[in-house]
Amino acid sequence: GFALGYFDFPGKHFFRTVADTLLALPTVVVGLLVYAFISRRGPLGDLELLFTIRGMAIGQVILGLPIVISYTATAIEGLDNRLRLTLQTLGASGAKLAVTSLWEGRFQILVAALTSYGRIIGEVGSAMMLGGNIKWHTRTITTAITLETGKGDFALGIALGIVLLAISFALNISLSFIRRRVGNS
Repeated sequence: GFALGYFDFPGKHFFRTVADTLLALPTVVVGLLVYAFISRRGPLGDLELLFTIRGMAIGQVILGLPIVISYTATAIEGLDNRLRLTLQTLGASGAKLAVTSLWEGRFQILVAALTSYGRIIGEVGSAMMLGGNIKWHTRTITTAITLETGKGDFALGIALGIVLLAISFALNISLSFIRRRVGNS
């Protein structure tokens, strides 16, 4: 995301378009593609990742990464050009330019991370396909909600939904607190 937002290079617009397009990638498609790779007959079948937490993590990373890349690029592109010019005038190294730019875009990058987390925690498609919803092993809150609702236990499904909402709410409150705290220093 930083490279897409900061540097100009051949193919930049193509890669940015790909990253932006992947924001709308259906979770079930990710699950299907990863399943094809990690199933026994797939090219990575020998790694035995299907129906494991590691297999689920691969799908989750593929779902979350485009959000972090695209939003981080937007955050870096939105920085005032005078920041870069001032740092260059003062003789800052490339690493200092990068660190300072990331620091200045920190709140937008935190939003990118939180948005990515929201996409990952709320998805069912790839988690169900890659993890198999195995009790005490690969069951997540969202797959449990799907299972319990399918069995007709709406009360448990709603209770789990409230837990999921509480987690998201707590994260948003934490981000807001950090933003206010750092903003006042």
